[in-house]
Amino acid sequence: MVLKDSFVVEAPLEVVWALLQDVNRLSGCVAGVEQVEEVGPDSYSGVLKIKIGPISAAFAGQVTITARTPPEQIIAEISGKDNGSASLVKSTFTGRLSPVETGTRLDYEMDIALRGRLAQFGLTVVQATAKKMTADFARCLAATLTADEAEANNGARS
Repeated sequence: MVLKDSFVVEAPLEVVWALLQDVNRLSGCVAGVEQVEEVGPDSYSGVLKIKIGPISAAFAGQVTITARTPPEQIIAEISGKDNGSASLVKSTFTGRLSPVETGTRLDYEMDIALRGRLAQFGLTVVQATAKKMTADFARCLAATLTADEAEANNGARS
């Protein structure tokens, strides 16, 4: 299944791109992500706790950044396994940044293959979960960038 969405963040493209490269800070904006560790160049392991329909899952997995075109595009391969629901996920994430009048637009596409118990839920349920996660991510990203700007402004006044 392919999920596509976009959102706008009120910050310059270069600033948004820089934050997207900081995996430790960025992972704090993805609801349910825990235990993020760098395991190699552009490769990270972690756990994503998520609820799809009535089933809760904790996917232990890996994210590998496979391509970057600074400051416009990032592509990552994602895989994970939840033992509790006997479910597997594999995904390719493509994120594209573009400047807009009010800041930076992030368009993303995720090509997701889900197998196991969680795959029984249709596209509608998975899309609703993804849409909520995207909205939460966008809010957190905006709040992080706003806090960074305030901190920079306070430092400039000192």
